[in-house]
Amino acid sequence: MDETQLNILFSNGILVDSSIKDVNIPDIEGFIKLLKENNVDFLDIDLFHKLYDGEASTDSSVEVIKNYEGEISAAKPANWVNYFNDRFNRLKTILMVKDRSGLLSLANIKNMPQSSDVKSIVMVSSVSISPVKKYTILDIEDNTGSYKAIITNSNQEILEDQVVIISGRKYNDAIFVKDIVFPDIQMKEKVKQEMDDAFILFLSDIHVGSKLFVEDAFEKFIKWINGEIPEYSNISKLVKFIVLNGDLIDGIGVYPDQEKELAITDLKGQYDKLYSFLDRIPKNIKIILSQGNHDATHIAEPQPKLDKVFAESLYKLKNAVFLSNPYQVNLIVGKSKINLLSYHGFSITYYANKIPKYTKMDAEDIENIMKIQLKSRHLAPTHGSTQLMPLTRDYLVIDETPDIYATGHIHKTLASIYKGTVLINSSCWQHQTSYQKKYGMVPDVAKIPVVNMRDKSFQILDFLGDKVQTYKKGLKEE
Repeated sequence: MDETQLNILFSNGILVDSSIKDVNIPDIEGFIKLLKENNVDFLDIDLFHKLYDGEASTDSSVEVIKNYEGEISAAKPANWVNYFNDRFNRLKTILMVKDRSGLLSLANIKNMPQSSDVKSIVMVSSVSISPVKKYTILDIEDNTGSYKAIITNSNQEILEDQVVIISGRKYNDAIFVKDIVFPDIQMKEKVKQEMDDAFILFLSDIHVGSKLFVEDAFEKFIKWINGEIPEYSNISKLVKFIVLNGDLIDGIGVYPDQEKELAITDLKGQYDKLYSFLDRIPKNIKIILSQGNHDATHIAEPQPKLDKVFAESLYKLKNAVFLSNPYQVNLIVGKSKINLLSYHGFSITYYANKIPKYTKMDAEDIENIMKIQLKSRHLAPTHGSTQLMPLTRDYLVIDETPDIYATGHIHKTLASIYKGTVLINSSCWQHQTSYQKKYGMVPDVAKIPVVNMRDKSFQILDFLGDKVQTYKKGLKEE
């Protein structure tokens, strides 16, 4: 430790034992912040290692609710049957809580007289439009058989493989639909937690390793979180969790001619570069890492936590929590907690391409697609919207209503609210790629959605300009 660092410690009221004289502290300001948070006024070598290795006392923790542990399954017909039966039965249970009176199986409906009022929980196997009267025609099924349903109201937005309650009147071997009930999330009441301000930051699509990675902006973020930048220091000093929601690196061979846009051409090197940033984040902040389609893992969802073979350096982070994509957790500070559902968001692209009114892929479109997912209680309700692992349990079913639903992947920024659940879509940290330019995709860059755990209020901070400022575009108030 040089004389300058010693003087900085002394000027902050921290005495130093001789045992620490040979220690070098790369981020002295961040370390002083850590010492003050832990009420340290005398530092020796044992306490230094305890704090600097990430074992500092903290009142924050992560309680895992749902996390894919890496089990595998072959793509056999029987496994797909089990997979969809699990999805159907779990969503059926959710729907029966909403309405269980008068429910009939499709086999029983087939035997009902014409003009009977009927109601059933079904999975939609196909959706088509009648060329004559523009009615929506559904093929529906349950565990007992299949049937047809006809929707005369074209305003109903229904997708293949959604599980819903359909009620209507039987006529000519079809159900003429009067009402559709979706599983949908429960309303989350706006309740203030009995706690001081405590913040969660949401980052995604960092794409370290790309020549287009905005390293200066990310460096600014690292300095900000260490208290070296004055703007919004009321937030930076009270951050408890940082959520990194996939595509942490740019990867290799993800899109055509990607190698021309790579600054780091091996996966370990890309993760090592990311580690060099994350290691400077104060150790009292929990960093939650999950993966996306650019990371070193298989594309099929759910995706297991980051592979230690490639991301070995990241596993040195003592304040890191490694989880699957998707996952659901409780973020706990003291006696207060926030339920977070996190999904990288690969299926969002499918719906943006499939539903004509969402093809702009702006913040409002992304918000509406996220609402469809919550309304369906499934992160990829249509088979084919993402690649899937046919496991015995469908990890993409939304069993529990979250306080926050966070995604990424689209390189857009969004902070909004639906039925009391905060919706977050994080920006990227990469300028427009040649692939994006080809398809007219203009990314939002270096924007960080921030949620206050105390009352679920939110804002978006912009790190791309000369100073940290509030980002207005894409921010919607309740």
